[in-house]
Amino acid sequence: MKHIDVLVVEDDPMVAEIHQNFINSVDNFRVAGLVDNGFKALAFLERCPVRLVILDIFLPGLDGMAILEKIRESGENVDVIVVSASRDISTVNRAIQAGAFDYIVKPFVFERIRASLQSFSRMLEQLKEGPKQIDQEGIDTLFSVRSSKIIDGKLPKGLNPNILERLITLLSQKGVPLSSVEAAGELNVSRITARRYLEHLVASGKAVMEQEYHEIGRPVNKYVLLDRPRS
Repeated sequence: MKHIDVLVVEDDPMVAEIHQNFINSVDNFRVAGLVDNGFKALAFLERCPVRLVILDIFLPGLDGMAILEKIRESGENVDVIVVSASRDISTVNRAIQAGAFDYIVKPFVFERIRASLQSFSRMLEQLKEGPKQIDQEGIDTLFSVRSSKIIDGKLPKGLNPNILERLITLLSQKGVPLSSVEAAGELNVSRITARRYLEHLVASGKAVMEQEYHEIGRPVNKYVLLDRPRS
């Protein structure tokens, strides 16, 4: 199966990067573009068609619901997975009515978005391999595949469980928020490697990121476990 190209529409650069890393780690998926507002999203889709859009709701200029509805109006063969902090029932209902494939609430765990992507991939395989005419049983199978989300605890590609365990132990023992630079120094890994593991903990709901502000320079992202085991 060839790659499924994905457009990520997210105005938070850190969240967009997490999306990109997670999506690229799932077999057969590839991020084709990252945009940070609704108008750029529509322009990208006109220029570079993709099969799937990962869409935030709260966006500058043109919000996610308006984008989803415009995608549906266009008639293009594009599906949408909404990934948003909005838990408002009317927003969820609008997303369903506009044909969103799935709706994932932030903060999400990696396993949940991977399950959604794998469900989408299985649906495409069913549509591709099936006959041009389909009976009720086949239709039921398609809808079953669409709604089925097989969630497991596997790590994303490239993450080592031993390093992850060392990082969790470090954060637990320190008991204070650590930056990626501080974690990298303690674990003897690169800053980029430490940040990937820290971002995984955030996306898995095991840690949170908070910004530490200084009088000079940009704020520093620091990470702390949500449930630090008591010694």
